[in-house]
Amino acid sequence: MGRISSLLLTLALAGLNLVAFNLLLDGFSGARVDLTEERLYSISPATKRIVRSLEDDVTIYGYFSQRTHPQLAPLVPQVADLLEEYAALSGGRVHVEIIDPGEDESAAEEARERFGVEMMPFRMASKYEAGVVNAYFSVVLRYGDQYERYGFRDLIRVEPLPDGNFDVRLRNLEYDLTRALKKVVYSFRGSEELFERVESPMRLTLLASEGLPEIFQEIPEAVRTAAAELQEKGGEKFLFRELDPSTDDALADEMYRKYQAAPMSVGFFGGESFYLYGFLETEDRVEQLYLADEGISAATVREAIEDALRRQAPGFLKTVGLVVPEPELPEELMRQLQMQGQRLPQPPPEFEQVRRLLELDYQIASVDLNDAAGVPTEVDTLVVLRPENLPDRALYHLDQYLMRGGRVILCGGAFSAKLDAQGLRVDAVESGLDDWLSHLGVTIEKTLVLDDRNQSMLIPQTQMTALGPMRTFALEPYPYLVAVQEEGLVNDQLARAVGAVGLYWSSPISLDEERLAAQELNSMELLRSSERSWVDDDTTAISFVDYEVPEEGTEPQLLAVALTGRFESYFNEREIPAREILPAMDAGEAPPSTDVALTRSPETRLVVVSDADFLSDFVATTIGTTEGGFFEENLIFMQNLIDWTNLDNDMIGIRSRGAALRRLAPRESGKGMIEALNYAVPALVLLGLATLRWSRRRNVRPVVAPRPLGTIHSSGRTEG
Repeated sequence: MGRISSLLLTLALAGLNLVAFNLLLDGFSGARVDLTEERLYSISPATKRIVRSLEDDVTIYGYFSQRTHPQLAPLVPQVADLLEEYAALSGGRVHVEIIDPGEDESAAEEARERFGVEMMPFRMASKYEAGVVNAYFSVVLRYGDQYERYGFRDLIRVEPLPDGNFDVRLRNLEYDLTRALKKVVYSFRGSEELFERVESPMRLTLLASEGLPEIFQEIPEAVRTAAAELQEKGGEKFLFRELDPSTDDALADEMYRKYQAAPMSVGFFGGESFYLYGFLETEDRVEQLYLADEGISAATVREAIEDALRRQAPGFLKTVGLVVPEPELPEELMRQLQMQGQRLPQPPPEFEQVRRLLELDYQIASVDLNDAAGVPTEVDTLVVLRPENLPDRALYHLDQYLMRGGRVILCGGAFSAKLDAQGLRVDAVESGLDDWLSHLGVTIEKTLVLDDRNQSMLIPQTQMTALGPMRTFALEPYPYLVAVQEEGLVNDQLARAVGAVGLYWSSPISLDEERLAAQELNSMELLRSSERSWVDDDTTAISFVDYEVPEEGTEPQLLAVALTGRFESYFNEREIPAREILPAMDAGEAPPSTDVALTRSPETRLVVVSDADFLSDFVATTIGTTEGGFFEENLIFMQNLIDWTNLDNDMIGIRSRGAALRRLAPRESGKGMIEALNYAVPALVLLGLATLRWSRRRNVRPVVAPRPLGTIHSSGRTEG
């Protein structure tokens, strides 16, 4: 009994030690090791900063059914674990509730009425049963009376497998949750909190001459009024000074060296010169306010300053301005409908999918460059998709937005693809921006890029069968669908979460190094085609998939580039386009132009991509969904571009953690050798083992049993 008692006592003490050890580790929520290369199962530093900076309580509801689809059940603990990590990091600011509305009618009613959470039908099929199960799979993040809901389609990625089954896995849940936190918490902030979240003081410098033209004489007072209001709210975080360089040559030289502020005059042909500038500056950034306009008031100045504060305060939701072409019906369809006397339908939008995606991350503002007001001050980044025949006034608004320090992403090549009754065609596009881009040192060539590394395209084929001709489709390599991969993704930061980018019917970009050097602009290549790419200006060949790679003239082509620095205005020495004359005003009564162009921008960024089709709904529905399509990666690349221009690298880092498909890099050579080795090596190993076993058996000597000795009895007789 003593030995058994000792054994039982030892086991009891070991069990108690394990319990005590688990209780000790209970307070260490981060005590684990993530061995993945990109630390995919750890909370990113960016998310930790955002969660720990919460000042008010946030509640996250997880609505999951206990009885659900077998492939969804393993995902519920993953979601719950991540939500608990958010709660642990927040210091009590994030509260998590996991609810099964299927077991509680009141919870189901509240989820439906309060947040719009509904059950989803899921088809179940196995060798034991088949049917449909209704289950909940949603996450709701609530802050005050604001909330964001993520349903099944937002949280889950379903991918078909070669054997006919489906792989069901979570999307980038951390990115979705952090994005929702930023949206519901930081979208509605007053001026006082804006100043609280700015680390360094902001200073407004007004350069105004005493003798201003009559149309501008009330603007300095409007700036003083706005500055007084903001000083009352910001205190020491907002400073204001007013200077007159027109009466002090030394001050004028200093202001020119610091801000590039030169005397201006009304009209192209000059007049009495004056100063009227506004500059907002912090420790590392200067933004210029556009003051030489008739519509300036204290309210517009205050709004412009608050917009600048939001751009510099961490965590605030950015505003993206979208410039898209007006949707149009095909001319042939319009003629047919008009001949039949039918009413013309509303044409479908061309870039609706990219708009919907961007609305999840940013405030979206539709911008018309032809509008008299130009680009609104609240726009942080302006995305221009397929510009076509922009008038001079629209070009002026784009130029001046860049001069104010705005960030611009320009997507548009020399050609655009269209699909109609006659088939696929590519039309030349005149953007109206060629001279403006050339002034900045960028040229989009009037030719097409073809690449042997490309995306396949569905091509209709006709086959003769016993029942007659039958139309089928086959995936064929198509050189105009350039697949930018590996070394073509030149910038590693923007390539995060992007295995490839597909550019379609794109054009090569060339850079004028002398113009870039003259303006002290820095260029950074973003996308390049492969070494087996070439150019061709024959648009009649786009209907054919048969191609041969030329023996000469193949080289990588630049397809996307970023410029950073202080840009010079295109209208420095050009006449400013006149404003649009109102219909009620006679042309002879049109007043002279009173616009004064900003001549040089603060430090800012311009991105040029020689293609817009890669984001179009046409590509999304006809090309992006085919095998090897890159439309999802294209959308992520655009999100990365927007965050990069806004210096918001946090969301790029979070988005890279599992947001895109992890495609295996294609091998251009050695496929046959690898396949042969896959068969030969196992066969040789088995043959070697068989030979070794056979050799050992031949060398083994047989064991001969010794003859047993006889048994001696007491009588002396021997047996055996």
